[in-house]
Amino acid sequence: MVKVLDLNDIESGKVEVKTFAAKLESVDWESYRGQDVQIKGCAPTWAHLLVAGRLFGKASKISFLLDDRSGAVPIEFYKS
Repeated sequence: MVKVLDLNDIESGKVEVKTFAAKLESVDWESYRGQDVQIKGCAPTWAHLLVAGRLFGKASKISFLLDDRSGAVPIEFYKS
């Protein structure tokens, strides 16, 4: 089962690096340990990557659901 992490739940509206990075400190990253995690939400690519960086080493699989204006594009990374 996939656990969805919506970036809009971390910060909605205009996403800025400083405030977004600070809000990442309060996320319970351990709750994603061993999970297949899908990162989604309307946010800059760097926000997706910051979240993925927190999940590496914890999640068993990380996927991004990115909108390329023609539909969602899943990009998956697997824990080695």
